[in-house]
Amino acid sequence: MKKVGVVIPIYNVEKYLKECLDSVINQTYTNLEIILVNDGSTDENSLNIAKEYTLKDKRITLFNKKNGGLSSARNVGIEYFSGEYKLKNKTQTIKENSLIEFNIEGNNPYEIYTVYKSYKAFNDEQDLTSFTYPIIDYIIFLDSDDYWELNCIEECIPRMDGVDVVWFDMIEYHEINNNEWRQYTRLEKINIKQECKIDSYTWVKCLAKSPMKDFAFACFGVINFNYLKDKKIKFKDYIFAEDHLFGILLFSQAKSIYIYPKIFYYYRIRANSLTNQDKKITKDNILPYFKDIFIAFEENATLAKEYFKCASWVQTSLELVQFIENYHDKKISSLLKDTILYFYVKNAFKIKKFDKDPLYIKEKLQILQPYRILKIKYKIRNFLIVLKHKIIKI
Repeated sequence: MKKVGVVIPIYNVEKYLKECLDSVINQTYTNLEIILVNDGSTDENSLNIAKEYTLKDKRITLFNKKNGGLSSARNVGIEYFSGEYKLKNKTQTIKENSLIEFNIEGNNPYEIYTVYKSYKAFNDEQDLTSFTYPIIDYIIFLDSDDYWELNCIEECIPRMDGVDVVWFDMIEYHEINNNEWRQYTRLEKINIKQECKIDSYTWVKCLAKSPMKDFAFACFGVINFNYLKDKKIKFKDYIFAEDHLFGILLFSQAKSIYIYPKIFYYYRIRANSLTNQDKKITKDNILPYFKDIFIAFEENATLAKEYFKCASWVQTSLELVQFIENYHDKKISSLLKDTILYFYVKNAFKIKKFDKDPLYIKEKLQILQPYRILKIKYKIRNFLIVLKHKIIKI
């Protein structure tokens, strides 16, 4: 029976966390290793709820760390399952109804304070000294304000045979717009409606034919963990829309992608989040890594967020350019350049409208300058192809 690693970042989600975790521990597929990563929550109960669920389910391991953002929390899961952390038991004896505590020895890039595990996971004190990371076959990410259908993983695992990614469907819940559900799916956008297997080139061709000229993927599917490790794919820290770069790198290099157009994921769009343009952010509740930007823009949340978005597009574009120019499959890299790179470069250059640049990111635009003309070249190429076909017909 294949083992599935589940990674759930947690930050100030006390209102939603139980619904999320209930959808995980009650999955009909039970061979799970569940990683909760408390990313420096400052609300009253997020960490307490995470501890409560860790205590009652021995499949859960809870990491409590310094705030570093969504990417860092997900990367903790990837790095833990990859065996990059050495755990040292802080708790010496096993007591009923208690959490066992571990420290990270040595490499600890994300400043993990404590690792928690239920007493139920250990038979005796010897187990505490030999506790190490589990070996998993697949990995899946879930955000802590969202939740799954209870048969999500059971439905996906049989479809993972011989593929790198299973991509399923989702539905959005808009808190900021009359609390309504909306079915919004990238599968519909790229016009894939049937269950099927595709390769990465077919995926890019589908993007090329669709009106969607960007791509994002993080939580809406299951990933072969050996594939993820082999390609050394992680989430880029301290950027907005980190799932774009992750998704493009993941799908571009995949030999086989299983499309499963069935709704398993319930995605909540919340009002007071970093990516939404509201004015509820204050110096007291701001994410620590975002605070310097917020202060630089004189605590104007809208301006600070917009700058952060544009700066993130610059960093994403630079990473994509490096990948595209160096990727060995020139057929795929060429199509990526023609299809979606312009979207990111175009958004990157919006950074020029800001009179402040606390991240010193504008100077990097010169690297992207040659790629601004991609759209024109793409239109000219398509025009010539159409013209050529017409001439041949005549």
